[in-house]
Amino acid sequence: MTIRFTKMVAAGNDMILVDHRNQALAGRESEAARSACARHDGIGADGLILLEQDPEVDFRVRFFNPDGTEYRLCGNGARCIPYFAESVGLGPGPFRFRTGSGLHTARTVEAGVAAVTVPGIRELRTDIPVQLDGHACRVDWGDIGVPHAVLWMDRPVVEVPLLLWGPQLRGAPAFAPEGTNISFARKIARDTLEIRTYERGVEAETTCGSGSCVVAMLARRRGWVGEEVTLIVSGGEALIVQLPAAPGGELVLTGPAVAVHEGSFGFPPRNLKG
Repeated sequence: MTIRFTKMVAAGNDMILVDHRNQALAGRESEAARSACARHDGIGADGLILLEQDPEVDFRVRFFNPDGTEYRLCGNGARCIPYFAESVGLGPGPFRFRTGSGLHTARTVEAGVAAVTVPGIRELRTDIPVQLDGHACRVDWGDIGVPHAVLWMDRPVVEVPLLLWGPQLRGAPAFAPEGTNISFARKIARDTLEIRTYERGVEAETTCGSGSCVVAMLARRRGWVGEEVTLIVSGGEALIVQLPAAPGGELVLTGPAVAVHEGSFGFPPRNLKG
């Protein structure tokens, strides 16, 4: 079986997108994600995104980690959707689509830049006690369909030993049993943060769009930002988060999203074609 794909990069996250309206991978989606996302003997990516039929909106979108687990929302991946939907013949956007976290509207802002609405934050918590390297510290946390914690830093985030600290906080007892994504963030100016993220399921550093939305909301709770927040991610690219005026309202995430490769793979993906 041959599966066509488009590979896209959104603020450092690379994603494999598949038009799955024919359900060719039904029942084997997790296996396909593990194989396709493998860096050495697959295509290599931070995640697999499937576009599927939905009778009530333009389509449904599903997200899979490289370990095969399905999750509700990838903000950076969702920004890839307008380009990909148009490329498979679904017409010009904006598009209304469903994910595990709710309904979204996505559109192309300009070449290489897209925006997507994100459902309101379900819950925010601050000052959660955790242990890091045997010492007590506190993190903030929010649920946007996926859980995301943040440790606020008083030094540049480039100095964070992310691959040491990330796994410790990702699996902290406070977030058991599912664990959490964890960001390390610092305020660098009014309405501007820098951020690095360790993502569960990927078990590595990524740039997390949905997590950036949570971090922006938590920064506003602490009084550091207004209604539009710029987050500088690893690599120096910027994500813009427009926060809702009222609690529970939609957020808007804007940032880069570009296609870098189109091809096909046999399933399991061993026979890669350019």
